[in-house]
Amino acid sequence: MASPTPDVLIIGGGFAGASTAFHLSEVYRGSILVIDREKVPGVHASGRNAGLIRQSVTDPMIRRAVASSQPHYAHHGSEIGFRPCGSLLLGKRAQLEEVQETQRIASFFRTPDEVRRRVPLLDGHPFEVALETPADGVADIWALLQHYLRGARARGVQVRLDCEVRSISGPSPYRVETSRGPIEASYLINAAGAWAPQIAEMAGATPLPLVPWKRHLFLLERVGGVQSQWPFVWNLDRPFYFRPESTGLLLSICDEERSAVLEPTVSRAISEAAAELVWNELPALRGARERDVWSCFRTKAPDGRFVIGWDPSLERFFWVAGLSGNGVGSSWEVGRLAAGAFSDGEKTPEDAFAPSRFAAP
Repeated sequence: MASPTPDVLIIGGGFAGASTAFHLSEVYRGSILVIDREKVPGVHASGRNAGLIRQSVTDPMIRRAVASSQPHYAHHGSEIGFRPCGSLLLGKRAQLEEVQETQRIASFFRTPDEVRRRVPLLDGHPFEVALETPADGVADIWALLQHYLRGARARGVQVRLDCEVRSISGPSPYRVETSRGPIEASYLINAAGAWAPQIAEMAGATPLPLVPWKRHLFLLERVGGVQSQWPFVWNLDRPFYFRPESTGLLLSICDEERSAVLEPTVSRAISEAAAELVWNELPALRGARERDVWSCFRTKAPDGRFVIGWDPSLERFFWVAGLSGNGVGSSWEVGRLAAGAFSDGEKTPEDAFAPSRFAAP
């Protein structure tokens, strides 16, 4: 059993917490304990997403984080199930030119005819141009998460599951009451995903404007001609994305629904909304059948950027939250930035992620 008195307690065992533990254990010599409220780590946002590694993100700071993470995924390809299938970002040329000009990633414009020959499911779908990024890909989300946790454990990090936080007092030291007994720690790292605002409120930390948004994913079958080596497709103008999944297709209509209850329930009208999008935008998919649908949470700050750094008002309370749906693609760099800021106050241009940006002037 893990020690009840670690130096650092990381709350949350998804990508934010696992990657932070992985990197922090390389540079920090104190004891580290990761706890998660579920019996299996990463069953919420980290385990319910499409596993896309997309570097051509419109926000330059998040783009840099994903681009810095991608070489690690490529290096550990077989271990984490990374497939460099590439991506096709659909949209208007002016919008995509801005993305291409501000990134240092090899990407190329493709005409609609070129794209449709490669991905026939886009027949009948109107778009101006596509930006292809060959180094993008898809990761096995469970394998990637275990890669971080396994590496952290190898350096002495302990992980305690089925351990829900019930109250927090402190901070000298923090006293955390959990479903598996009390834990004392000198430092708290809040990597609790959609539950990060609740953890902050328990601890008396700064109330940051983080909002969990529910998004749905569909698994479609009876989709003819799907090829596993296809790139994933993401449309910026008529928001949707899809990628091959076995012999079917994984599809999202990029919906966002604010939910007061943090349960991965499926909204009643979502299948109708997806059917409408398919009918209007993707006629080649009209014969597809919905085999499954599920939801997950994307926790966002108002500016869409991550929250990584020390709390503006509460001592020894550190944030790794608000990954806004980019947790898989950026997780390596998120953990590295968090470990650097935690261990030695590293100051980089990524201070755009600092929690203090929301503090009152």
